[in-house]
Amino acid sequence: MYQKNIKENNENKIFEYVFNSNHNFVINEVAEKMDMSFPTVKRIITFFLEKNIIIEQDKVGNGVGRKAREYSFNDFFCHSVGVQISEEKIKMILTNAKGIVIKKHSKTLQKGGPSITDSLMEELEFFLSRLSKSIFKSIIGIGISVPGIVNEEGKFIEFNSKNKTDISIIGKIKKKFNIPVLVENESNLSAIAEAFLSENSLLSNFTALTINDYVGISSFTREKNQNNFHFKAGRMHHMIVNPEGRICNCGSRGCWGAYVSNPALVEEFHKVFKKIKKYENIFQNEYLETKEGKKILDEYIKYLAIGIKNLLFFSNPEKLIISGKICHQQKYIKEKLLEEIYNEHIFYRGKETIIFSSFEENSSLIGAAIFPIVDSLF
Repeated sequence: MYQKNIKENNENKIFEYVFNSNHNFVINEVAEKMDMSFPTVKRIITFFLEKNIIIEQDKVGNGVGRKAREYSFNDFFCHSVGVQISEEKIKMILTNAKGIVIKKHSKTLQKGGPSITDSLMEELEFFLSRLSKSIFKSIIGIGISVPGIVNEEGKFIEFNSKNKTDISIIGKIKKKFNIPVLVENESNLSAIAEAFLSENSLLSNFTALTINDYVGISSFTREKNQNNFHFKAGRMHHMIVNPEGRICNCGSRGCWGAYVSNPALVEEFHKVFKKIKKYENIFQNEYLETKEGKKILDEYIKYLAIGIKNLLFFSNPEKLIISGKICHQQKYIKEKLLEEIYNEHIFYRGKETIIFSSFEENSSLIGAAIFPIVDSLF
């Protein structure tokens, strides 16, 4: 479990305030909001100006007398790199300090080709070598999203249930590029994106559900009246929803991921409609309007609802935020899914609990990019 205790010093408190400010601010405002003295805030604001973290704006005020100087957060005072690793692709983005994507790159992994770690090193070198010197120097870190777990005790990173690599790859990347590197589970990084960059940033606890090649969750909690937070990933791909059901790649029967992961849905449609080979091929009327297509999608929604109901009973989150390619297909799925979950329900909360991420399938990638900023500056 990752746990972040926000540094209890004035610099970090003010950094968090200006990071979250969506408007220009003056020193008096910050001093009042932070309950600090004017000289203390002025000293820190001067320091932030020297580090280019904030920008001076015009003075404000009416009439005669001294006018207050306004400041704003500099979205480009640093940059960060996010990497997302799946079975099929490596995706990379460069973002500014607020997670806005500036540059992106992806590479399809070939079966029988170089290992994931070799491909990762090669693509990072390609991506970083094409950045200007000034941007490269401003990179605060590289965040890497993986579908599996990062086991520091066992010293391995799990890309999937059958593909692991030694954790020393983190040190190798750091040494090669002289940039801090953080590797984390994709569901946890989706939670980071939601907690710091979305409209869900004020929630004290929520569950992030990622539906990609694998199905995972992250339970995110922010302590009340404090800035400390923690999150923990759950490998819900292997939660049993049908003991006599489909065989999962882990060897067990009836794993949730064998019913609701992206490859599982593609496989079921491909059995009936041979032209369907990718997730994007599925959601067309020529397939969905057929008797067979409706049956497959209804079964998918049924099992998706079973798993989500288990999660709601287990953790009772303020929100359950779904991310993945499924977010593009809400018009086919959302209404039926909510009806399946909440028909004669006994949950503490209602349908408003289930929402779809505005980051869609990119939540963990954006979370990977913002993670080094959160880890080092908050």
